[in-house]
Amino acid sequence: MTFGEKLKALRESRGYGVNQLSLKSGVSSSQISRFERGERKDPTLETLKKLSRALGVSISYFEDPKDSENNTIDTIAAHIDDDVTEEQMDDILNYIEFIKQKHLKKD
Repeated sequence: MTFGEKLKALRESRGYGVNQLSLKSGVSSSQISRFERGERKDPTLETLKKLSRALGVSISYFEDPKDSENNTIDTIAAHIDDDVTEEQMDDILNYIEFIKQKHLKKD
């Protein structure tokens, strides 16, 4: 299931119209419609955060299991906030680098 298909199904299951989701999320209704029609495929992380919050799901709801490396990195990035200490940030960056290297060795 594509991002747009998941977005539409979740929006409809919540009983929201495109305009209602736009108001709740701060993402334009035209952009939401383009995602749902498949005209636009990959939302920015900020857009993904806004839509996830408005729909009451985690960002991981929209993850494509076939693309787990990139989604792991995006999910980690989505949880980094201003409260992260320098030591924690170093750990996060080291983990991301570890994942990248692990996948490079597979290829």
